[in-house]
Amino acid sequence: MKLQVYLYVKAFSDFGTRMDMIAINAMIYIKTGSVFWLSASMICTMIGGILASSASGMAADRLSRKQIMIVSDVLRGLLILLIIPFPDPMFILIVRFASGFVSSFFQVSYTAEIPQIYGSSNVLNINAMISRLSSISMVAGFLVGGLFYEFFGYETVLIVDAISFLVSGIILYKLKWESESFTVHKQMGGFFRQVAGDFYEVTRYFRLYPYVLLVFLVYFVDTFGSASHNLGFPLLAESIDAKKQAMLYGTMWSIWGAGNVLMTYFLPKIKLVQVDLYRAYLISTLFMSLGFVCIFWTTTLPIVLVCAFLTGIADACAMTLQSTIIQQCDNQIRGRIAGVSSLLNSFGFGCGFIAASLLLNSLALRSMVWLMHGFVLTAGAVTLGVYIWMSRKNTIIHGTLKKEA
Repeated sequence: MKLQVYLYVKAFSDFGTRMDMIAINAMIYIKTGSVFWLSASMICTMIGGILASSASGMAADRLSRKQIMIVSDVLRGLLILLIIPFPDPMFILIVRFASGFVSSFFQVSYTAEIPQIYGSSNVLNINAMISRLSSISMVAGFLVGGLFYEFFGYETVLIVDAISFLVSGIILYKLKWESESFTVHKQMGGFFRQVAGDFYEVTRYFRLYPYVLLVFLVYFVDTFGSASHNLGFPLLAESIDAKKQAMLYGTMWSIWGAGNVLMTYFLPKIKLVQVDLYRAYLISTLFMSLGFVCIFWTTTLPIVLVCAFLTGIADACAMTLQSTIIQQCDNQIRGRIAGVSSLLNSFGFGCGFIAASLLLNSLALRSMVWLMHGFVLTAGAVTLGVYIWMSRKNTIIHGTLKKEA
């Protein structure tokens, strides 16, 4: 079986995840009518990811990444099925927490292992293809998720999602590729010494490659701001047409995903991307954040959808380049670097959801999104300025620094 097959299997898994995101968020909001519960559902997923991020990074550098991904897929499938007999909002929060915890192990191992599976020279093209298929899955998943929720109920949506995880685990089990094995410290003392050593190695890596640190700082601020539109989209859909909330919610994300798909065809050919990954990432993040500000400018659906499409274009560029920068790191530390990325992603979203919920108590939805993405725009612009200043003194070559004479 060809290794490229798994890219499509993973896309099917993403399809199921997008469906269940629509169904669970809509179900919680309809059952409770509370922004607090909707935010709590998302925060629980983030907390699970935060708690797992460090451990998942260490595991990815010491255990078989393939086995971690297989076990994670099976567990995620079983967790989703538990919601069907127990649809209580409180139990859903518990499942979302556990799913976030397990998903961190899968995503960190998958991100770190991509250069081993497909070859380090193919990373940018593979990431572009992953982003393209993920975006197609998003378009289809959000649309089908909204429709299935309306016509067949949440049970059907969750069953499809569980099947997608189990299929992913089965295909991973059958695939073979060359991978490195790592040594596990079994004694508790050795474990804690290794944790301290891991922390030192990661901080040392950031000192050696400060441009990677700049990317991670912006990524954290970006995930913080992104919580505002993730929380805001179902509320925006309700303000446009409360009777078709789930369908409009899915449609907005689907159009955003369509912009993602379009961008992935052209991304590897863009000259700035080929010459300077870091600058391309910072610029695309600025445009992405500006796009989300524009989406919430109005409740006129055609304008919202056009802005969502353009924002999806910028987002595909930013997310693909961030993954590519991680995968340029040395394989021996790549899992821990991916773990740091997972930690920033989960912690940034978690803080963002809390901030967004609190801001909605005193601000309109539009103002809340503008404020939080305004913070991203400010931080991104400052970082871009610092990057340009630093790059005038140094030349970047494949993620490393070379002093100019």
